[in-house]
Amino acid sequence: MVAFAVVSAVAAFVLPWLLRRLQTEHDLFLLVSVASGLLLAGVGSQFLGVPLALAAFVAGLAITESPVAAEARQRLLPFRDLFAVMFFVALGTVVNPADAARAAPWLLAFLAMVIAGKVVVVWALARVVHLGARTLQLAVGLGQVGEFSYVLGALALAGGLITKEVSAGLIGAVVVSIAASSILVRVAGRAPAPEYSPPRRR
Repeated sequence: MVAFAVVSAVAAFVLPWLLRRLQTEHDLFLLVSVASGLLLAGVGSQFLGVPLALAAFVAGLAITESPVAAEARQRLLPFRDLFAVMFFVALGTVVNPADAARAAPWLLAFLAMVIAGKVVVVWALARVVHLGARTLQLAVGLGQVGEFSYVLGALALAGGLITKEVSAGLIGAVVVSIAASSILVRVAGRAPAPEYSPPRRR
């Protein structure tokens, strides 16, 4: 892990320097952006003993933290959409229908934790600081279980730290929360935004 952290830190400094010099070469810029992430993930997984999912996540961070990350994200946008679809398809293939019924209590528990720990907290903080935005829409938009939670769950399942029922409940919570927040955030956005009123000084 220490060696992988060092390699990732070096890549985070070298990649911006390299990508800046390839900005005018569209195809080469795209190839280097993709290949560097795959290379870093492969090195971490094959040679340094880091789980592939975690290595790929860190490799993505090494690319997106560069000063030219905005341009790289723009050019990689079609790939992002493709892999987002593949991600949800992959989630569907790893869910065993036989475990779905037994995982229902864990699914409800995870969704309850998301509502209590994210939606309610974000809504309350936005109200306290008098944020000039639709607080409910903001809270609903952030109220989801991210993809990295699935990565951590897969690592925990492989390490025997959680059962298949817990893993199935977590996968279900990822899918339900992302899908529900994508729909509900539009519903919440139809409500008129509150007028911004700065806190009074005492």
